Amino acid sequence: MRSQLLAALLVILFGLLVWLYVREFQYLSNTIAVKSLVTGSVSVAAIVIGAGLWKWRDRFLPLDRHLPEVLLIVTFSLLFAPLFGSLINRGFGNNTHRSFEFVAETAFFASGYGILKGEKIKPTGWKLQVRDAGKTLQFKYKKQAFFPLSQPGDVILLPINKGLFGFEVVALK
Repeated sequence: MRSQLLAALLVILFGLLVWLYVREFQYLSNTIAVKSLVTGSVSVAAIVIGAGLWKWRDRFLPLDRHLPEVLLIVTFSLLFAPLFGSLINRGFGNNTHRSFEFVAETAFFASGYGILKGEKIKPTGWKLQVRDAGKTLQFKYKKQAFFPLSQPGDVILLPINKGLFGFEVVALK
């Protein structure tokens, strides 16, 4: 009975983590240098998990009997490391504004089921392209078009969450 309760709680925890991850994709896609954030999060998780497994290695011996447990711990730790890296970065950051060179703002339509015949298409979101130090960056948001009157080359001010680890997240929704 106790193991069934623990299993049910772990399934609920896993579902909650997946739900959090899905909600965090919006912020991950608007993070400047997201590759570095993901790589750093996975690297830190690998070091922590490696040290933890080394410290409690007696618990997992003989390895051939405990290999599924070890693989489960390693896989889920590495899989969810970017989620926790992004949450910690964003959660302990401060909000500022920063200027970028405007390139374009385009509407897009996304539908899980395609377009029905006769359906009027309206935008489900916008993509903003800006230039920063010669690099073109792209951000997505859904609420409204924020820069309909801006021309390419204009300087625009964007709300930024400067995170704890130094990664900046554009705070447009």
